[in-house]
Amino acid sequence: MGVLNIVSRFSIHRVRANLGARFSMTSALRTISIVMGLIALLAVLGCYNNNTGETTIGGDIKFKLPAFPETGSNKVQVFTEMHYQPSYRAQEGPRLLSADGAVPITGAEVLLSTGDEYAALQNPGGDSVNGGALYALNCLVCHGERLDGKGVVTGYEAPLMNPANLLGEATAERTDGELYGIISFGGSVGYTTRLAALASGGDPDNCVTGGLCPMPEFRKLLDEGERWDLVAYMRQQQGQ
Repeated sequence: MGVLNIVSRFSIHRVRANLGARFSMTSALRTISIVMGLIALLAVLGCYNNNTGETTIGGDIKFKLPAFPETGSNKVQVFTEMHYQPSYRAQEGPRLLSADGAVPITGAEVLLSTGDEYAALQNPGGDSVNGGALYALNCLVCHGERLDGKGVVTGYEAPLMNPANLLGEATAERTDGELYGIISFGGSVGYTTRLAALASGGDPDNCVTGGLCPMPEFRKLLDEGERWDLVAYMRQQQGQ
């Protein structure tokens, strides 16, 4: 008898659970149907944005409904994600550009216009260790592991591709400031032609368009401190 009572009670609880689940499911379906019907009605009478849930009726009534975005982590979003807010994404205009002549908070590099000015510059304390790492990344392919101008590129027949021997007498006799200027403006040719163009108001990039400057302007690739680090590394390798 006790077993029958237990079975009966279990069956009753199971029936109640099933009925509760059915009622819950029915209630949920009814709620979804009402929401969908409301959205369909608002689509006719007002304006509904399925990405944000923003809804307006007649321009005076504004409220938010669950969103049904085309992208996102969930198909239905009650609280819409931040990337649906009004904003400009990367590469989109209009963009506020910096004003003419604006400089970074660290200050702008001062470009000198004569060789004498660069020759007078003193190395403010370059780091030869960092200079060696920078050399391996930026210079080794042309000037070689031994700084002798016999890098990988010399194995190709490229016009005007004649990297300087950085341990040679002509380079070693340069001042630190001249080496800095040569690195900055793209080799000895770039240093000479670009400085002349800057002094006369000409085109400093003419030597590139004319095919005379195969070395990059490292003032556009490395900051001032990094270029001084390269000078320190060169001096170390030269035994100075």
